[in-house]
Amino acid sequence: MSDVSASSRREFVKVAGSAALGASLFNVDALAQPPSKRRYAIVGTGDRGSGMWGRDLVRRYPDLLEFVGLCDVNPKRSIAAREYIGVNAPTFTNIDEMFDKTRPDLLMVTTVDGFHHQYIIKGLDRGIDVMTEKPLTTDETKCQAILDAEKRNNRKIVVTFNYRYAPAHQQMKEILLSNEIGKVVSVDFSWYLDVVHGADYFRRWHRLRQNSGSLLVHKASHHFDLMNWWLGADPVEVSGYGGLSIYGKNGTFRATPPADNCRNCSHTSECRFHYDMTKDQRRMNLYAKCEDADGYFRDGCVFRQDIDIFDNMQAIVKYSNGATMNYALNAYMPYEGYRVAFNGEKGRLDVQSFERQPWEVADSHEIYVTKSFGKRTKVPMPKMTEGHGGGDDRMRDLIFRKTDAPEYMRLPDSRAGAMSCLTGIAIRNSIDQKRPIRIADLVKV
Repeated sequence: MSDVSASSRREFVKVAGSAALGASLFNVDALAQPPSKRRYAIVGTGDRGSGMWGRDLVRRYPDLLEFVGLCDVNPKRSIAAREYIGVNAPTFTNIDEMFDKTRPDLLMVTTVDGFHHQYIIKGLDRGIDVMTEKPLTTDETKCQAILDAEKRNNRKIVVTFNYRYAPAHQQMKEILLSNEIGKVVSVDFSWYLDVVHGADYFRRWHRLRQNSGSLLVHKASHHFDLMNWWLGADPVEVSGYGGLSIYGKNGTFRATPPADNCRNCSHTSECRFHYDMTKDQRRMNLYAKCEDADGYFRDGCVFRQDIDIFDNMQAIVKYSNGATMNYALNAYMPYEGYRVAFNGEKGRLDVQSFERQPWEVADSHEIYVTKSFGKRTKVPMPKMTEGHGGGDDRMRDLIFRKTDAPEYMRLPDSRAGAMSCLTGIAIRNSIDQKRPIRIADLVKV
């Protein structure tokens, strides 16, 4: 590989460095002040909020963050989350009240996707630095409102695309930058969600478009951000296809309302998707013990009649650099992972990722470069750690410790968030309207 790839690979283990990269995406004046703990608040205290953006941060950055507030529409859940996180911050059901009483300078948004825009905009309008889980939002109108709020407040949003920071994904980026396979002409990209992970989206709030925007937005925004970043290009036009073939109305039996969930179902012995949440004490505390406050079941039936998202999706995406991508996402596979192949003018980059499968693998990824008129070379794998392929800690260190990183590893901003979610929104619209959709017709970025 090239010198670019070799030198950047050393960044896998480099932790110290300049603060310039991280600082550029937050309020510069605030960061110029003498070192002190940032006043940190979370809205949305479920699994992700209380874990990756809660308890993990308490343990990893006690010198940098002071938890000043936890907000959730379910008052019981925010209290359960506070106990799990291990802080004494006050809890709220109203974000304006939290802002007034705690005055945070950094807000993390980990709510149901369909409400991201409300809390992002409220934070920006209060002069607060905002980070948000992916996707940025779920439709083009909300996306435009977020971009407008960011512009009028002259602030920057960080969208926490942790998959970028997995060492294997950085390695793939460096191979493409090195021109090993030349200009990329086309891409084949298939993502497989298994019958454990994939099914889980259909028992939770994600099952409704109004909440998640569909898996083309909630889940695939990760995939589209990776592709936009790998290619260094924007999506221009999409054509999509999709259906609901396994879950929802396709079930021959289902739990019955009002408690249409696995714990109260008479079909547990015959349902291959039965999920016993009682074995997970954390989820019992966060969800089961809080159900009476909002009626939300974390272990809902995957065959509920109201499910209106797709479980199989395909698309063709055209990019601003002339490349095209064939994309597929299936949520009922016997194993989890992905395959991607970049077809270049001088060769091909093949990657297979193994996340969970009923057989043993030597590495989490297999990466090969095959040169036209040349040989096939297996690329050595960097050491991987837990947490989205090792990406979680590297991204959080970049955010909070301002660790050093190459320019192409900078923190994803609102534009990256918009381009990724708009790809999924456009594909969803294309499926519904049975026609190609142009990204530029959705939002002015």
